[in-house]
Amino acid sequence: MESNTLIVANSKAWKPFSYIDDSGDPQGLLVDIWKEYARVNDVDIIFMLTDWNESVQLVRSGRADVHAGLLWSDTRELFFDYLDGVVEIDTQLFFSADYLGTDVDHFLQSGELGVVAGGYEESYIRENYPNVKLISYSNNEVMLSGAFSGEINAFVADFQVANFYLYTSSQPSSFSPVKHLYSAQIRPAVKEGAHKLRIQLETGMNNISKVDLQRIQRKWLHVETVYPKYLFQFVFSLLLGFSLLYILQLRKTVSSRTAELRQLNLELQHLASVDSLTGIYNRRYFIKSLKEACLTMNEETSLTLLLFDIDKFKAINDNFGHVVGDYIIKEIAKVVAEEIPSDAVFARIGGEEFCIYLHNLTVKQANALSKKVQACVSAAQFEKDQVCHHVSVSLGSVYCTTAMVDHQYLINQADHLMYIAKSLGRDGYQFKTL
Repeated sequence: MESNTLIVANSKAWKPFSYIDDSGDPQGLLVDIWKEYARVNDVDIIFMLTDWNESVQLVRSGRADVHAGLLWSDTRELFFDYLDGVVEIDTQLFFSADYLGTDVDHFLQSGELGVVAGGYEESYIRENYPNVKLISYSNNEVMLSGAFSGEINAFVADFQVANFYLYTSSQPSSFSPVKHLYSAQIRPAVKEGAHKLRIQLETGMNNISKVDLQRIQRKWLHVETVYPKYLFQFVFSLLLGFSLLYILQLRKTVSSRTAELRQLNLELQHLASVDSLTGIYNRRYFIKSLKEACLTMNEETSLTLLLFDIDKFKAINDNFGHVVGDYIIKEIAKVVAEEIPSDAVFARIGGEEFCIYLHNLTVKQANALSKKVQACVSAAQFEKDQVCHHVSVSLGSVYCTTAMVDHQYLINQADHLMYIAKSLGRDGYQFKTL
């Protein structure tokens, strides 16, 4: 980011979120949010709207300061640092009218469908439905054009995006959604390691009022923006005929459906935040929680971060197999969980790597806890299949009282200390006050 100018990248054909209109001007929900950002923070914005893959590369290469908005993924986490979400999208599988009635699950084992090259939809399908043949397009507009011309009979797209293109075309009923794939937050992102810029952008985003954000969302996601007015006469007539039947049925099922949805939401929240092997928090939840904790730091608070991994873990897997390795990981999580305070946030952030953070310890308490966590693993015995395994961990620990400290900086410091402990012979810990 140079001087007072911010370069923002995104897709040129992702209606209603970002696109170039017939006059060559940037338009869309994300464009308006960043224009509002520029207004309330008194900065200049330059938009670089291009094909999806290129928009990602612009930020990765440093030719743009921030991506206006995209979905989080494990792969993108390697080269992006994300801000908080600005709007949620729902992504669906769409079939042509000729394909309606086709068995969806069978199609997803051997079918052929269109995706936007480099988009999250493409990576999602490759991971979850590897047998599907993908036809890649440079952007949504080109893909929908191919769908209208009969090149493809199925495609994956965000529900709001597909509807925008469908219902502003001459063929609004040519494709219909047949399966919901996922819901996720669109989140701005900066290049990995641009911590100062990310904190600056997060602070600036907080200056936008909720009222203005809601106004922008209503403008672009309101049904009149997506659907032509002539459609409402048909919808109104249809609703009038079926409204009574619907209401009667709704009254019978609303209680049970509400309970089911509430339980499902609880289960989904649990799955999204918990590591399936150990039952403690996973990396995604931990990073988000630590980031929030760092943003609330001030001179009167302290934060202690511990990072450790299992010494010579590869030898355990090689000599005894992954079943034993997984067992030891689970048992170590149990042993450590019994030794740390109840308000500590404890997570498995990698294969054999763990992290803990907690607030408001003294330096002496933080050092003692670091020693206790490291020692409790060395003192434990893990028996599996009548074989007793003695393992150790190397641990790095940082104690910080700095206001608005960057969470990635803390992790990097603790990681560095952990490797010092390993270089000194493993089975030990290193502690540092920042």
